[in-house]
Amino acid sequence: MENHRTTLYTTLAAVYDAMYRTFIDYDEEFTFYHGLLRQHNCRTVLEIGCGSGHLASRLSPHVAYTGMDISADMLALARQHAPGVLFIEADMTAFTIPEPVDAVLITARSISYLLTNPQLLSAFRHIAGALKPDGLLVFDFIEAASFFDRLQPDQLLVHNASFGGIDYRRESRYTPNLATGLTWDWASVYFARQGVARQGVSPQGVAQQSVARQNGEEAYAEIGRDLATLRAFLPFEMQLLLNEAGFTIEETIVKASYAFDTHVIVAKM
Repeated sequence: MENHRTTLYTTLAAVYDAMYRTFIDYDEEFTFYHGLLRQHNCRTVLEIGCGSGHLASRLSPHVAYTGMDISADMLALARQHAPGVLFIEADMTAFTIPEPVDAVLITARSISYLLTNPQLLSAFRHIAGALKPDGLLVFDFIEAASFFDRLQPDQLLVHNASFGGIDYRRESRYTPNLATGLTWDWASVYFARQGVARQGVSPQGVAQQSVARQNGEEAYAEIGRDLATLRAFLPFEMQLLLNEAGFTIEETIVKASYAFDTHVIVAKM
C-alpha cells in the first residue's frame, strides 16, 4: 500500500505527532472506542494504523493490545509513547498475526488510503482472518456525498497547532482526482516558527526553506511538503464491500472530527 508511505508519515512523522495531538482529543477518542470494546466484551485488540501511539497508550492498560502500522517512523514514536506494548510493521492489505483477536480497530480515517476495491477487499479479508469467530471490526471512513458537496478546490485550508513551545502551520488544498473512484489529492505545505531546527524536532532529510509566511510579526519557515491521494465512500458501497468479505454492519455512528465528520462502522463476522 505505497500510497500510505507519504512524507507526513515518514520524514514529517514528528511534525504529525506534534500537530495531531492538538487536533485530536485522544482522551475523548479513548472513551469512545473503549466504550465500544466494552459493549462487545472485547479483551484482545489489534489497532491497524496505530500511528504514533496515543490511543495505544490509553487502551493498553485495559485490553491486550497490539498496534500495527505500515510506517516504521510512526512506530518509533508509538514505542516511545506506549513502552512495553507490542507493535508490528505491516500493510493492512496483507498481514497475519500469531493469534486471532476479539476486535480490530482502524481509526483516523486510515481506510481512505485504500484507493481500489481489490485493496479494500484484501484488507477486509485479512482482517477477517485475524478475528475470532463473531469478532468485531470498528473503523471510520469519509462519507463521499457530503465531502464532495463541500469540496472547494480553490480554497486554501489552514490548520495551526502549538506544542512544545513551537508553532506549526499547515496549508492544504483538496483537488478532485477521480482516476480511481471517489478520490481526491491532498497537497499540503508545513511551516514552523523559525528556530524549530535548533529545538530538535525538524524532520531529517527535509531542507529548511528560506521562504517564510508571516503571522503578525512572527515568521514561519517551510519545513516540508506532502501529497497524498485519498478515497471517500458511499455508505451502500461500503456495505457491499464488507458483505463480500463476510462482515455484517451492526451499527453506523456519525462522529465529529477536527476537519469533517466521519462515519464509524461497527461490523461483525
